[in-house]
Amino acid sequence: MLFGPTVPVTCRGLTRIIEVIKTMNWNVISLRGVVALLVAFNLGIVGCASWGEDDAPVRPVVRDTNLVDASYAAADALLERAPWLKERREPLLATTFVDINNLETSSGLGRVIGEQVGSRFTQKGFTVIEIKMRSNIFVAEGTGELMLSRSVREISQSHNAAAVITGTYAVARQSVYVTARLIRATDNLVLAAYDYVLPYGPDAKALVAAQ
Repeated sequence: MLFGPTVPVTCRGLTRIIEVIKTMNWNVISLRGVVALLVAFNLGIVGCASWGEDDAPVRPVVRDTNLVDASYAAADALLERAPWLKERREPLLATTFVDINNLETSSGLGRVIGEQVGSRFTQKGFTVIEIKMRSNIFVAEGTGELMLSRSVREISQSHNAAAVITGTYAVARQSVYVTARLIRATDNLVLAAYDYVLPYGPDAKALVAAQ
């Protein structure tokens, strides 16, 4: 054989072929040897290209979850943590979920989650009053603690609401981290909280982009 033991057709094999070429005596090589050499060299190049493509990192495909199911599960979890609300049957306020990194903004995702969580409480027999506010829902205290804004507290008190259904979300590279809360407006006491994660798929991205 021209090169002795068979050389694998990969980038490493191509390197081996080049090393052999450098040491060959071109005065005595036959025509058949030249052809074999050219074929091996071309295969080595193709193999190298294929090897590079196979080793290239592949980004995982992020698929959306059923947003309705996730929102309903969040509402059920809040109700499980504050079962006494069933007995009082006082109205609840439902607000938009806001971006934790910018409390003055929300998105289509935040509005949809707020409406779906509120819808679930309605299905459970509660009187739910929706607040169509895209901002001014939370204010940040000097310690970084989130508090309901004065506007939300005043609306809650005017309706004698037992609590405010609200929350925040944070968008990461492949996930959206959501925190749903039931907050008593009179003193900003968190009555119940539930954290969950949504995959940041195409639908979620479209909703986040819809300001």
